[in-house]
Amino acid sequence: MFSSKKTASQLAVEKFTSLISDNVSITGDMEFEGGLKVSGVIKGNVTHKQGTSSLLALSAEGRIEGCVSSHDALIDGTIIGDLAVEHLLELHSNARIRGNISYRQLSMENGAVVDGTLNRLEDGESSAQVWELPHLQVKEG
Repeated sequence: MFSSKKTASQLAVEKFTSLISDNVSITGDMEFEGGLKVSGVIKGNVTHKQGTSSLLALSAEGRIEGCVSSHDALIDGTIIGDLAVEHLLELHSNARIRGNISYRQLSMENGAVVDGTLNRLEDGESSAQVWELPHLQVKEG
């Protein structure tokens, strides 16, 4: 009935245009487009450039302390803050989210932990509109 096989990611990762390796720690907000892989620590908001197709991959060693937005996201690390994903969100088994999540499509592996609310985006609603919702607040400085 239950399979122990892990399914392959539904997102095709051809290349990442930006990488924050495990020996890097950044303090401050950042905006990205394309593919961003985070294995280090970011203390600040991480947002994708609106209107672009973006992919955020947070490795098991990665940590983001701030609000996060992306078109697609593969999360296997820790986020302390709200997360808004316009298309597909995959929470892998090591994912730890302490904050509210907005998504259009969600895949969640056994072992992933969410301490917050899950809010499915309606058709035509974007993460830009989600940031205006009272339960999602972008952290100031």
